Amino acid sequence: AILIDAGEAFGTAHHATTLGCLMAIDRLTRNEVFRTVLDLGTGSGVLSIAVARALPHADIIATDLDAQSVKVAHENVRINGADQRIATTQADGVRHTWLRQSKPFDLVIANILAGPLISLAPDLARTVRRAGTLVLSGLLIPQAPQVIAAYRAVGFHLVSHDRVTGWSTLVLQRR
Repeated sequence: AILIDAGEAFGTAHHATTLGCLMAIDRLTRNEVFRTVLDLGTGSGVLSIAVARALPHADIIATDLDAQSVKVAHENVRINGADQRIATTQADGVRHTWLRQSKPFDLVIANILAGPLISLAPDLARTVRRAGTLVLSGLLIPQAPQVIAAYRAVGFHLVSHDRVTGWSTLVLQRR
């Protein structure tokens, strides 16, 4: 169980996009060990906490554009006993010093909107290691082809496309 007080942040696992990401995390972490993880647009921190539970040895960075969301995520991480493993910070996309200076991540999760996901494709591609995995959500099913095309253009291939009540969750892998 994960204790979440979303406060003013987004993400209690009750929305289809969060649920889609949690299902993808569950599937992925049963088959592979990810050592470094980025949760871009962390909201309440629920996805980072889920990864920390599934991967007890992973180093996780959780970022959000919204300062209040970062505060909420940090508190939820602390309440769930994961504050030694999850670093939280405010960041606009992947332009934070931690992210620019870190090695590419094994797993990147971004549950934001289709427009920003498309715009971030070149930058996100640089944050994922070769053969690394990307979980994208926050997009409606009709928006998925555009997002998939943007990530194919920067070297990813589609592994799975889950659909939950009108929303898409994409799992892609870097070639």
